Amino acid sequence: MNKKLTCSLLVAFLLCTFGIHVSAAKSKKKTLDTDPNLVGWWKFDETTGKTAVDSSPHQRKGTLTGDLSFDKHSVEGRIGKALKLSGKDYVEIKNYKGITGTKPRTIAAWIRTEKDQGEIISWGEDDFGKMWRYCHIRGRVGITPSGGYLYMNDKTDDNKWHHVAVVVREAELPNLHDDVKLYKDGKPAEIHDIGLLDLWPIDTGEDIDVRIGQQFIGLLDDLRIYDRPLSDDEIMAIFRLKSNEPLPEP
Repeated sequence: MNKKLTCSLLVAFLLCTFGIHVSAAKSKKKTLDTDPNLVGWWKFDETTGKTAVDSSPHQRKGTLTGDLSFDKHSVEGRIGKALKLSGKDYVEIKNYKGITGTKPRTIAAWIRTEKDQGEIISWGEDDFGKMWRYCHIRGRVGITPSGGYLYMNDKTDDNKWHHVAVVVREAELPNLHDDVKLYKDGKPAEIHDIGLLDLWPIDTGEDIDVRIGQQFIGLLDDLRIYDRPLSDDEIMAIFRLKSNEPLPEP
């Protein structure tokens, strides 16, 4: 075999190998579904039993309390299946205290309800500034650290699917006015003009395990917790069901 042919074959081999590595690298790019900051993800796609699987790598499974079970309360969801709640029982993530202290966070979920009551998710400590409740406040979805509250202007009790999210950005002492952002259907939500009463900084305690859907009446689907603040574009990607697509390069 002459040197020219040998060099050509070597170049072809290297190009082929490099292409395979590039293709593999592209296929392994981080998405919102594989983001290492995704610390809890309950899809509620189960159809039997009383265990809600955590689809994040952390295996923080949820336990359906009381009479709540997927056998009786699994329904068609926004994505796959959803969990139907009656306001009596909820999902408990035992031994998981959520994101505590002043750490940044994002909560995102699909909801469908005709009632303007109950929690989407909560955890913390029953003291001023120490609770973390993502819930209905005066009939609208909002957040309260048990000492002040912030809620969106639009109501969501129209029996239609809505994607709701809350983001707390990084700050030394985060507060509702400066550091918290609410979203509805992928876009920043308009805040109710009398909804803000900012008395205590967010400094979430760690006494109470995470609870999902306490006193909520309706359907919950695809609930996620990230331990970082998601951007506007990332919230929109989840809303558009594109969370499995690669994130843009920083």
